[in-house]
Amino acid sequence: MIKLANILCPVDFFPASERAFDYAVALAANYDADLHLLHVVSAIVPSTYEFQLNTAEILQQLKGGAEERLRALAGTAQDRGVRVHSDTRTGDIDETLEQAVEDSGADIVIMGTHGRRGFERWFLGSVTERMLRRCPVPILALSHTGSAIRIPPNVGKVLVTTDFSEGTNLAMEFAFAIAQEAPAEVTLLHIMQQPPESADPLEGIRKLLEEHLDSMVPPGVADWCQVDSRVEIGTPYQRILAIAEETKTDLIVMNIHGIGLWERAVMGATAERVLRGAECPVLAIPLAAKAT
Repeated sequence: MIKLANILCPVDFFPASERAFDYAVALAANYDADLHLLHVVSAIVPSTYEFQLNTAEILQQLKGGAEERLRALAGTAQDRGVRVHSDTRTGDIDETLEQAVEDSGADIVIMGTHGRRGFERWFLGSVTERMLRRCPVPILALSHTGSAIRIPPNVGKVLVTTDFSEGTNLAMEFAFAIAQEAPAEVTLLHIMQQPPESADPLEGIRKLLEEHLDSMVPPGVADWCQVDSRVEIGTPYQRILAIAEETKTDLIVMNIHGIGLWERAVMGATAERVLRGAECPVLAIPLAAKAT
């Protein structure tokens, strides 16, 4: 069973983060966890303007407005029986978020992906890669679009993507722990980008990879969970998104790990694109995380 004591939910008051807030409140209620709401007011650099600005006054106004809106959200969470803490901070967004993860003792971070300002910066380009590398706890991301969301433990279908690299077993551990509480069906998915030239070797390789996926399922899981192992060919993020839609997946689980070229060129790019394109929530598991 997944144990969540503290959930951090950064909000920027745009639709994606409002959806993330609703998810975080429901998850906190399900797991009797404390909910920590955070809004970051970015620092204003006077030199970027031709005319003089009273930056201190502007920041105070922005912070005051954010605090009022956070109080309203906190009231909504409290009405649903959730213990909630709210905080408005000023500074660099990703650095402030990192510090908030530590300060709150967060077990998971829940955030929106398609906000117009802060969240867009967190999830596009190099800032995304830094957040996925540095965050020591799972990140659950939601877009501002999509149909109704099923929230753990009330999920029906979980999709786990893997490239067989370090961290795969950890992602599966999270996925099966969530699935067991439902219980839910689990699909294990590997994408081959470069198929062999002839059809015969292709089928042989596909079968071997499917058997390898099957071998990674923990003992006893088949007694309570329907597990489907799939090996597909194509561009990873495109196939992941297509299969998630095809199977009506409630949750995508991905492991985020490694350093150097792999992060920048392979998984970082795939994770970003899945986070941007998925209509269901995406749970990114860093190597530093531990299932409980």
